[in-house]
Amino acid sequence: METINFLLALDPNYILIVLLVLFFMLETFFNRRERVGSKISHLINNGLFQLLAIAIGSVLGWMAVTTFNWIEVNNFGLFNLIEIPFWLKITLGVFLIDFADYCFHILDHKSPLFWRQHRVHHSDTAMDSSTSLRTFPTELIYFLIGELMVSVLFGLDIMSMSIFFFILVPLFILHHTSMIFPIWVDRVIGWLFVTPNFHKVHHEQDQFYTDSNYGTVFIIWDKLFGTFKLKPVSEVKYGLKEFTGPEKQSFLYQLRSPFLSTKKIAEDHS
Repeated sequence: METINFLLALDPNYILIVLLVLFFMLETFFNRRERVGSKISHLINNGLFQLLAIAIGSVLGWMAVTTFNWIEVNNFGLFNLIEIPFWLKITLGVFLIDFADYCFHILDHKSPLFWRQHRVHHSDTAMDSSTSLRTFPTELIYFLIGELMVSVLFGLDIMSMSIFFFILVPLFILHHTSMIFPIWVDRVIGWLFVTPNFHKVHHEQDQFYTDSNYGTVFIIWDKLFGTFKLKPVSEVKYGLKEFTGPEKQSFLYQLRSPFLSTKKIAEDHS
């Protein structure tokens, strides 16, 4: 238990830095056709969004801690009204938080207001591990609100949230790495988890595939609700057509893009 608590107490920013350095080296080694200079520029461009995330991190942390303290003090939520083993409460909590993210991810794609923010992440035409950093800061706020709503409703313990993020941080970076993984990875763990190949389909330029594979950690929601799609990763074209061009890939342009009226360019599948 002490080991688990130690791992969960690690600063996620340190974990993020170590993993980014590791995958940057792996991507450079396995994809030698990519110029290191352009990858570093891409990393800096996307990394600026992480600085914004760090800036609001204390507010998000305060929101989470305050909410879970309130749940504990008031013994609020469904799991506090019934007899349930602690390990089961924690496990179900991880799945419920992930389900909240799945629902809000769909909202990101279906709501024009939310899509304006989420498309900052999808617009990256040179997807690699640093794309995991490219998130408009307001997204972090409303995703956390969704997670906390579920936590209050079911009376979750803060350990569920900690375990969820401990799994999410490395997996999210892995999802966006430019390396293509063998099919056996999808077969072995793809019955439960979102694999890098599954998530790459979600970043396909063709909106037909962009609007699929919404899962964050677990793929079961997509398979259960019919939002799962497959496509050979070698055929995936990353980004959004309406954001093609180097001038639309810059940090400053992407920072302004949620306030710009840019229509989706979709392919005809009729």
